Amino acid sequence: MKDILSTAGLETLCHFITPRTLLAFDLDGTLAPISPDPNEIKVADELQQELQIIMQHLPVAVITGRNRRDAMRFLEISPHYLIGNHGAEGLPLWKEAETRFSKLSQDWKMQLLQSLETSDAGILLEDKGTSLSVHYRHTASREQAYHRLMHMINKLTPEPRVVEGKCVINLVPYDAPHKGDALLELMHLAGMDSAVFMGDDETDEDVFALKQGNILTVRVGKSATSQADWFIQEQNDVLKTVTAIRLHLQRAQALANQQELHRGGPQESPTEP
Repeated sequence: MKDILSTAGLETLCHFITPRTLLAFDLDGTLAPISPDPNEIKVADELQQELQIIMQHLPVAVITGRNRRDAMRFLEISPHYLIGNHGAEGLPLWKEAETRFSKLSQDWKMQLLQSLETSDAGILLEDKGTSLSVHYRHTASREQAYHRLMHMINKLTPEPRVVEGKCVINLVPYDAPHKGDALLELMHLAGMDSAVFMGDDETDEDVFALKQGNILTVRVGKSATSQADWFIQEQNDVLKTVTAIRLHLQRAQALANQQELHRGGPQESPTEP
């Protein structure tokens, strides 16, 4: 992995982006810093302002583990695409399947509630509609809670796809689209030839693992095990990266305007006599 904010990284990023590039971002840990209380995350005003300008040039997507309604609470901008539940909510081609995904999530929740005991204080089951997230950040022993939860999860029927995050275990239907599937579908819907994706967590590895030449991936935080192409050191660097993209787009637009001016502008069609 190389630093996207290095001189070589910024040159690669600017060369990669064209008028047919989709920009996509995770929410928690990427657009917003991780918070001990998921209800208190904050997307910086300056970052949202930069994204608002970028949206005048390129389509922007947010692909989050939250459900769409919850994610909207933290966004003052309206991205062109908002996909929730790790890719399982909000994709047009999967609309009919969402009811079935929700039923599976409810079944897993009931099974886990029957297994949990009063000693399992600090474990939170978050029903996201088409997926279920099991939080253990506030348990007395995270390691013990994790192993106990995995023991229970391994007994669930039908078996879920397990996507681990930071002090959270996400349970998703096996046949539900993941973030990588979502990005590819959004590129098709938007008619884009390429995409830039920024994420920070294990759930984003489904995008990083695509390894396609027309998708540039950036991870928040360097990791020896991640399949992302590039990294930034910390969440604050997301703003620096987005600002660099905005400046590149504005320079490209200014150059295009100048070239158009030198050509004398668009020629008017002759009027009929």
